Amino acid sequence: MRKILLLFLLLPSIILANIIEVKVLGLVCSSCGIGIKKNLMKTKKVEKIKFDIENHLTYIHTLKSDTLTDKEIHKAIIRAGYEVSTIKR
Repeated sequence: MRKILLLFLLLPSIILANIIEVKVLGLVCSSCGIGIKKNLMKTKKVEKIKFDIENHLTYIHTLKSDTLTDKEIHKAIIRAGYEVSTIKR
């Protein structure tokens, strides 16, 4: 019963979420992520953002109904003062 309930709770985020992995040059502390998050959220296409500071990675969670382009990602991160190394979808 617990497994069914857990699946039911997680299913919408699994179906609707689209995760983009971005390697950001210069992302070395949690404070660095504040500007990146602020600029990415301005696109109105981002549900949430998570950071892996140790590996310089940003995980952008978007809804499938919204398409966040590579160009928009580059623009937002450059505005925050950082450089994009790679984008994986």
